[in-house]
Amino acid sequence: MGNYFKKAAEKIYCDAKKDGRLIEGKTLDEYKELAIQQEGVIQTNLGSVAADSEPMSRSAPHTKNSVDDPFGQEEEALAAQAVECLSQEKVVCLDTIVGDGRDGVTARFIMPDTYAQIAYGVKLLFEDTPAARVVEAPTYTIIFFSNDAFEPNKFKKLIDKDVAIRLWMGDKRGDQVKICRNSTYVGEAKKGIFQFESWRVKKIDKLGVFLHSGARVDHLWIYDLETERPELQERVAGVSGLTATGKTTTLCRKLAKLPKETSEMIGDDGGTLGFDGSYAAFEQGGLYIKTEGLDESQPEILRAVLSPDTFLENVAISRYPYIPDFKDVSKTGNGRAVIRRDNIGLASKSLRVDRIDYIFILTRNPLANVIARLTPEQATMQFIYGESIESTGGDPDQAGKFKRVFFLDPFIAGDRLEHAKLFYNIIKKNRIKCYLANTGTIGENEEKVTLRQSLSSYSDILRIQLRFGSEPDHLGYHHPIKSDRANMDYMIAYPKFNDKELLKRKVRDFLKGRQMFLEGFEAEWGSIPDNIRESLPYRPDQIDFSFLEKESLGHIE
Repeated sequence: MGNYFKKAAEKIYCDAKKDGRLIEGKTLDEYKELAIQQEGVIQTNLGSVAADSEPMSRSAPHTKNSVDDPFGQEEEALAAQAVECLSQEKVVCLDTIVGDGRDGVTARFIMPDTYAQIAYGVKLLFEDTPAARVVEAPTYTIIFFSNDAFEPNKFKKLIDKDVAIRLWMGDKRGDQVKICRNSTYVGEAKKGIFQFESWRVKKIDKLGVFLHSGARVDHLWIYDLETERPELQERVAGVSGLTATGKTTTLCRKLAKLPKETSEMIGDDGGTLGFDGSYAAFEQGGLYIKTEGLDESQPEILRAVLSPDTFLENVAISRYPYIPDFKDVSKTGNGRAVIRRDNIGLASKSLRVDRIDYIFILTRNPLANVIARLTPEQATMQFIYGESIESTGGDPDQAGKFKRVFFLDPFIAGDRLEHAKLFYNIIKKNRIKCYLANTGTIGENEEKVTLRQSLSSYSDILRIQLRFGSEPDHLGYHHPIKSDRANMDYMIAYPKFNDKELLKRKVRDFLKGRQMFLEGFEAEWGSIPDNIRESLPYRPDQIDFSFLEKESLGHIE
């Protein structure tokens, strides 16, 4: 089967160039000027660019890729339609590098000039220079276009919209093309690169696995048992989680408190976990963040969002003088901003680190402790279960509902079991320590887990000042029993259930859900190795609730 997506992309580009309809090789300021000329796009009083997208989230229900879904006449017609619809338009073309350029990966974004705000947002996100760039043979191509259904779509729920998002994955570099019909959401551009990188890293270049995970590096004073004195040591932590679970907030806060200590953010959304334990982020220019409720409690991010070189998407803007209001979510709970790394004081100059020491897996589950230690087998199984909640960035109609997403990553393509085994081998070989962190609510009354509490637990782990019990708790995890900074009264879930019978019922229901997911997963992808599958309970009879009668869950390890 010929790659008709790639042929369509080349024809759109070449025809527009031949006809004098192609706008390419512009600087950041030129893309900005072009963007604010379009209907519905405004320049705020701060100097930033603001626009609404249609739809106001990713079109997850309308997305397919050529690995997991057979492509045929429908996709061939989509490619032909993209060529036809863009044949009479002025076409904006933006070329960028992906990552820091060391992997030789580039991307081309093609769209009608009426969608020029997408080009501006994407250049902010992927380029660390305002200079113009044109590449000869892009590794990835992403095409945006719309047809007559675009306007009527605005009055429909996401599931009912006439939207088509298709990704051709391919067997070699350069095959990768994404076509987006009737979406102007910048997140489709970003996540297209995300998914193509995931495929390249695992199946084409065979470098490791791509995780839905940011990373941070901290240099902290840590007591060394051999020298019997504090030593300034480097600790690198990956932070993985679904949209709206607190990845960016966690990565952009200082843990450094003492003289000479430092904290830096490497990347905030995704990156390559190499077979050698290394990590490389993929966005050189900026971060694509949620703005819902953004305030002074997140100073680094707020300062960056209020910069003039920011792109605001689906954010409430006041009437003249056009000031963004992050507390107003009447338009959508999925307000977004592309902010520059240069405007974040904690942003590292590099997108790479030689090795990851820790991985924090973020979840939102009232049954889960604020922090729990995981063995390599448990960490792999936790990623397979992918337990969290839906957000407005995925499917707004399901926002807030519990869900399971394999590896907390809705963009993985291909054999899921192979992916899990690769991850397990990497963390086992490189002795990467893993933890489960609950950033939602905890206990019977679903008390909010505060950012202060979460950061205190992360800091204690990095400083080797948090101790865990030796026996499993109500979900099979090893929970904390001694901490220097975090308040232990708010760390553990089971004491926050006064009604122990209610706790037992909730745990049983939770594990039944796990068992159903596990049965479906293994039916589709094959049997998980026993040592991994049995590392976390998935049946109610695997939990011994007698520990609830004890005062302690074991000695300190």
